[in-house]
Amino acid sequence: MSGSSSVSPKTNSEYLIIYEVKNANPNGDPDDENRPRMDYKTKTNYVSDVRLKRFFRDYVIMKHGIDYVWITKVGGEHVDATKRLEMFGNDPSKVLSSCIDVRLFGATIPKKGGKSKGKGSEDEGKGESISYTGPLQLTWGYSLHKVDPMDSRSITSLFSGRDTGAGNIGKDYRVYYSLIAFYGAFSWRRGKETMVTEKDLKVFDNYLWNAILEESVTRSKIGHYPLLYLRLEHKDPDTLLGDLRRFVKVTQKKENVRGLDDLSIDLSVLANKLKDKGTVYLRCAEEFSEVCKPLIGLNPIQLPHKDVKFP
Repeated sequence: MSGSSSVSPKTNSEYLIIYEVKNANPNGDPDDENRPRMDYKTKTNYVSDVRLKRFFRDYVIMKHGIDYVWITKVGGEHVDATKRLEMFGNDPSKVLSSCIDVRLFGATIPKKGGKSKGKGSEDEGKGESISYTGPLQLTWGYSLHKVDPMDSRSITSLFSGRDTGAGNIGKDYRVYYSLIAFYGAFSWRRGKETMVTEKDLKVFDNYLWNAILEESVTRSKIGHYPLLYLRLEHKDPDTLLGDLRRFVKVTQKKENVRGLDDLSIDLSVLANKLKDKGTVYLRCAEEFSEVCKPLIGLNPIQLPHKDVKFP
């Protein structure tokens, strides 16, 4: 590899990711009949960081196969960590060098042949493992406005029920509209442990946008559209601003939001906070171009990167 491919980052980065969800389920809660995750008192819609990471992982697998991602299914089946490690020759170092999700998000990898601390000890029978703390951490996403669950929830299957011979009726929970924002932070010092490179960060810059689009093409997820991806690469290696979402000002024009036109979004405060802090990498959807105008004044580097190939 040449250029930035093998160069370790020397400074922190921070992320702001905004996408919209129309007539879909942003992130079902398996403990609540797969309903969208909601704070019903504030009508705020939540999405776990795991959901966003899964979009990215699935996109890498779709383009390049399972050899570049640690957490995956094999042949449609879940595989435990021990069996997964066998696919890398039981060599944790190969996992780290091969799997971009480990370098970015971290992982716990078992060590072949780990010994217990002796009979009767607290760790008797437990294998050893290596834990890598991911240098790129993402918060849970949340909606920037009040969200209404859809009124219609019933779906009917054309396939016969086992006992009745009639079609089955189930539940299909969705929201009308949700504008969801995530914050992320990358620690360059922690990145040295996972051997992350500048190329890895650029791949994440390029892939996440398409991942949200393409990996949401399922029955319950279709309707996800990325609107803004921003990464601030700090010029001061010891600086972090903190959650960038607090600088995004959103006002509802209507009580019941059904689309982007029902919201007023102001990024001028965010632009002022980012000014002179470092290099801004930016990608905005066409329908979000007016909203992004304050950020264009920062002379950002427009994404996607043209010089990045993966793997």
